[in-house]
This record gives sequence, C-alpha cells and structure tokens, in this order.
Amino acid sequence: MSGRLLDEKQQPLPFATVLLRPVQDSTQTTAEQSGADGSYSFRKVASGSYRVTVIALGYRTQRSAPFAVGGTAVVLPTMKLAPAAQQLSDVQVVGRKPLLEMRNGKMIVNVEGSVTAGATALEVLQQVPGLLVMNDRISIAGREGVVILIDGRTTRYTDVTSLLKDFPSNSIERIEVMNQPDASYDAAGNVGVINIILKKNVDLGTNGTVAASVGYGRFAKAAANIDLNHRAGKLNVFGNLGLARRKTYEQLNTERDASEPGSRYLQRSYQPRTSTPGSLRLGADYSLSKRQTLGVLVTGYSNRISTEAENGVTAPNNIEVATLNSTRRRTDTYAANLNYRLQLDSLGRELTADVDYSYYELGSLGKVRNDFNTGTDENLRNDQKVGIGLRSAQLDYRWPLRPTLKLRFGAKTSQADIRSNLDFVGGSNDRIESFQFVEGIQAGYVQAEGEHLGFSWQAGLRGEWTNNRGHSTKNNSNDLRFTREYAQLFPSFNVDRVLHKAVGLNAAYSRRIDRPSYQDLNPNIIYLDPYTQQRGNENLTPQFTNNYKLALTYNKQPFVVLSHSRTSDVISMVTKTDGPLIYSISENLDFQNSYSVAVNAPLSFLKQLTGYVGVNVARNEYVYLDGGVSTRAARTAATFYGQANVQLPYKLKLEASGFYQTAGLSGIVRFQALGSLNLGAQKSLLNDRATLRLTVNDVLFTNKQRGSVGFQGADVQFLSYYESQQVRLSFSYKLGNQQLKAARKRATSLEEERGRVKTEKE
Repeated sequence: MSGRLLDEKQQPLPFATVLLRPVQDSTQTTAEQSGADGSYSFRKVASGSYRVTVIALGYRTQRSAPFAVGGTAVVLPTMKLAPAAQQLSDVQVVGRKPLLEMRNGKMIVNVEGSVTAGATALEVLQQVPGLLVMNDRISIAGREGVVILIDGRTTRYTDVTSLLKDFPSNSIERIEVMNQPDASYDAAGNVGVINIILKKNVDLGTNGTVAASVGYGRFAKAAANIDLNHRAGKLNVFGNLGLARRKTYEQLNTERDASEPGSRYLQRSYQPRTSTPGSLRLGADYSLSKRQTLGVLVTGYSNRISTEAENGVTAPNNIEVATLNSTRRRTDTYAANLNYRLQLDSLGRELTADVDYSYYELGSLGKVRNDFNTGTDENLRNDQKVGIGLRSAQLDYRWPLRPTLKLRFGAKTSQADIRSNLDFVGGSNDRIESFQFVEGIQAGYVQAEGEHLGFSWQAGLRGEWTNNRGHSTKNNSNDLRFTREYAQLFPSFNVDRVLHKAVGLNAAYSRRIDRPSYQDLNPNIIYLDPYTQQRGNENLTPQFTNNYKLALTYNKQPFVVLSHSRTSDVISMVTKTDGPLIYSISENLDFQNSYSVAVNAPLSFLKQLTGYVGVNVARNEYVYLDGGVSTRAARTAATFYGQANVQLPYKLKLEASGFYQTAGLSGIVRFQALGSLNLGAQKSLLNDRATLRLTVNDVLFTNKQRGSVGFQGADVQFLSYYESQQVRLSFSYKLGNQQLKAARKRATSLEEERGRVKTEKE
C-alpha cells in the first residue's frame, strides 16, 4: 500500500514518519519515511484492517480512517498536514507487549521488557516455558534436539553452548519458539527452532544505545556494549560493539559403582573459569532503487578463556588422585554476508539472494598434573586446534497468485570444511590425532499458503541431500575413513482457525532431522583425569522425528497446547566403562515417544499487573539396547513456570519469575527436581532515556541438577551446579533521535548452517 503527503502549501512533504498499525493491535507498528516527492509505501502488508498515522516536526499529527488490505495494491488518498501552532515536542509511541503471546504459529517470549532475564543468552533461554538447561544441554519438555538461531540464523558451525554462555542478554529483544517451522527453514531440529531476536535500532538520523552492567555471585563480572545506527536517505549504516569480563565456576560431583564388586569411584571437579568475550558487528543497507536493496554484513567474535580445574578422585584399593587441569583457550570467528533483494512488482513478488563465507578457529593449550597418594606424579600436555570454513548461498522467490493464495520457492547450498588436530603428550598415552570432515547439503523447497472458508493454512515440502566424508588418524596411522550420502523429504503443514472472537485453534505437523554434531563424530579422545574421558562416535547416524501439535489460543496467547512426537535412532549421550575408565559418548537409541500438554494463563486481573503462569506435563519413553537386552525407560514430569510484572508509580517496575521442574527423564539420565526464583526492580530515568535495573537470580540457590545414569553395568550418581545465584546492576541510555523508522531486517544463508560443531565434548 502507498500514499502521498502534502504540506499546507500543497507542496510535497518529505522526511515525515509514517506509522502503519493494525486497528485491533496498535502495539504492532511498522514505520516508513516519506520521500522527496512526499510519497511513501509499505510492502508485504498482511491482510487486515489498518490505520496510518503521520508525524512530522512542525506539523500536527494526522491519522487516516481505517482501510482494508486484502492482497491487492492499495493507494490511500493524499493526506494534507496542517502546521502546528507551536513546535511539537518529542512524540512517543507507547505499547505494552504481553510477556508471552502466540503469533503466526510461533510462541513469542518478549524478554526485552523482562527485569529478571539474566546476564547471558543461556540464562535468558530459561525464560522460555518448559525449557531446561541441564549440563549445558538444552531440552524442552524433556526432549533434546533444539536448534538455536540468532536473528533467523542457526549457530551451527560455532560452539553454541560457549557462545550463549558469554552472549550479553541486553542485546536480546525477544525469543521465538517454533515447534513446527515451515519448509523455508532448514529441516534440522526435532524439537523445533528457538530464534533469538536481537534488538534493532530503527530510529531516524544518528542514534544508539550504551549499556553497562556489573554482577557478583561467587566472583565479580562486568560487561558493556554500544549500538550505533545512522540512517539518511537511501543509506543505513549500523554497528555494535560488546566487551565483557566474567569469572564463574562449575561444580560436578559423581559417585560410580562399576560392575565389579567393590569398584567404587568418587570424583569431585571444581572448574573456575574466566572469559573475556568481545563481539563486533558492522553492516550497511543501500537502496539501489525503490525496488532494489543491497546489503553487506561483517561480524567478528573473539573470546579468551582460562580454566583452572581441580579434580579429586578416590578409586578402589585406597588410591587417591589430585588433578590440576590448566587450560588456555582462544576462539575467533569471522563472517561476511552479501544480501540482495528485488521487489518485482507492487503485488508482492520478490526475489532475495544471500552469499556468505565464515571461518571459525579454536586453539587450546592444556597442562595436566596428576598427583597420586602412592608418591608418584605425572605431567601431561593436551593441545587442540580446530579450523572450520563454511561457504553458503541461498535464493528465495515469493509469488502471490491471488489475494488468498501465495507461493514460495527456494534453494540453498552449503559446504563445511573442518580440520581438528589433538596432541596429547605424557604418561603412557602419547598420541597425535587428527580429524578431517567435509559435509555438503543441497536443499530446495516449495511452500503454499492461503485463506479459505475461514481457515488460514500453510503447506510445504523441503528436500535435502546430504553428503559427508570423514578421515581420522592416530599417531599418523590407524586410518579411519567413512562416507555417507542420503536424501530425505520433509513435509510440513499448519492450519489456523478463529473459533470465536479472541479464541483460536492451531494444528500443525512436520517431519524433522537431527544430524550428528561434527565433534560427536570425531573419534578423538578428550582426557579429563586418569579415570574419565570423553569420546566421539563415527558410527552415529541422523535421527528423524514426526511432530504433531494442537493448540488453543486466547487473545493471541497460548492457552492449551497438546503435542506428540516419535523419534527414531535417537542421538543421546550415554556413559560407558572400559576397565577402570568411565567415558561419555553419543549413541543412537532405538526410538523415543513423547506426549505433552501445556496450559498457560495470562496474569491480567489487575491493571498494573502483566505476566503469565503455566504448567507443562510431559511423558517421555525411550527404548534402547543395554547389554544386548532391549530396555524401556519412561517417566512423566511436570514443569511449572511463571512471570509477573507490577507497574508502580514513579516509573518503577517490579518483577518475579521462576520455574519448578519435577523429577524426570532425559535420554538415559534420570534427574531429580530442581527450580529457580528470580527477583528484579527497574526504574526509568532522564525522561525515559535511561534505565536502571537491579536483579537477583536464583535467590534460593535451588538450580542444582542431581540425577543418576544406569547403563551397561555402571551406576553413576551426579550433582552438578554453577554460579546461578547472582546479583546484577545494569544501566542503559538511549542516544540520539528516538522517532520510529523501520530498518531492514534480513537473515543470511550462512548462519542458517551454524550450531552442530561443538569444539568441546559435552
């Protein structure tokens, strides 16, 4: 839809801010700027009823009458603005978004307004209802296999867990949870996709935000970042710089009974860790014409981590070992993207293209000292280098056939080249190991969406052909090579129906795949202490899942959600023994059945109160071979969660959030109950340009993970926790012009590929 603006002298009115809002939801605002001829236009406007509001300095704000958009081009009558009696002060558009809502089949968690969101992205993820982070592994309703995206791009070729641990939370606007992604997304992720949407600076002129925070748990930590944006005419330039220094710790205690009588091992591992992450993001968008836009994006991420792990082991025959594992690790990532968009006509036909390159490099130097109570000791060295190069390209075409039917086609190609070298020197286990892995994925999809007889529907089919090859050596011999090729189809379907005013119904189905992570395939051995190792498994195969969902929504918020899934060849971490050694390794279990029901309710019985409460009850059943015997393990668990905001006078806001997870099952791990309570307060200052926030996370220090693993004759009890209890004080300040202006949002094809490389075994 388009229109034109004139001033009181019938002359074109340029540089006015034009706001497009749905009549029934004024918080969903899209903005554009009028051109030199006074014209403006909005593209890809969904069907519905809208109003246009025009804001211009020195003129009275003017609002149009409601009008309908139904798939064809809409031209509004010319609007004439009258001069204001006096110069207008700053205009603010204020809307209160619900903390939890359902939109276009996605569950939206609006964490930007959350006071207790946490300091890092990994902590923010725990705001997602039903999500649990256990031993750095992310699960929803007891199911692993979540794909993490950042601004629509998967973190597939990075160490995603380490990245999220150090990614600043004040850069995040909201989290989108897609249990049933459509065919335009990669088919990876049997539980679905979590999309972390970063804040976008969408103001006119030159503007930005500066923020800083300090925190304390057992150790002190600090972070700062700055966002800058300059938008003028056809050019938009933006950048972000973030720096932090964090010291934290992790504790892991285990008790292991082996199959031999009297074989009991007690292990204690304390791992203090200091990290200094830094990130840089620079980009520009340029309008070549009214219908063509060219963009470039360059990103960099660097982190230096030092760990001084202290391990103590009590083994049979009164043997005691004290291990000091000192590791220095560096991580550097560089990425570049070139993006082009062509709008072929005013009816919505559009062609987009992405070309990307990225390189990820990790180096770690480890020194290990073992002191035995027998009077002997040994000094070991454990060094690793990993290099990952990735090339990717994607092409998408949108084609509206008529107002109630739209088609979309796309194709994508990507290739990853990975090299890993491990040098282990000392003791009786000197070895040099190398691993090379190359994977290519070629994909194409077709998708249709429409509206008929009161139903909104979407159906798609995606095809992916995967070919990979790996080569590993040990001490320049023991060659191990493997090659795999497979092609699969992934259908998806989604339908929505408004039942009565605010009540809606959604049903969905999709088939998904999870390929083994590249380091899980790496047969190299990671040394932890004389009795503990982590190993890779080159025989891992992909797992496939059929997902079904039925949801009832109220006022666009998820009310009741029923889900069922069945996964074959489930990839799960298991624990095995090899004489006195215990090691973790990923293996394919036979299958998993999962059933869940989630009930959510908004907190809106008071004007000053917003938030939600809910419960997710899930039953997970696994079938696998244990010692050659088919074994079935099943358990029902419930997750209770909630978040409440209270708006007080003097621009003060209080918030409480938390969760309680009953005992449950994740793969072969049986875990006990755990939970967390978070409290926070926020104060707006300096005419709402500044925000001061105080947060206490895990007030009761109950986010501790206890559980047991029984597999192939070994019985392991564990206790794991980290510095979850923290106090944090943060301050942010908005710079420059605060008028709204829509910036271009885009996702690169390369970062759709990131997330499956883990540079450390988990």
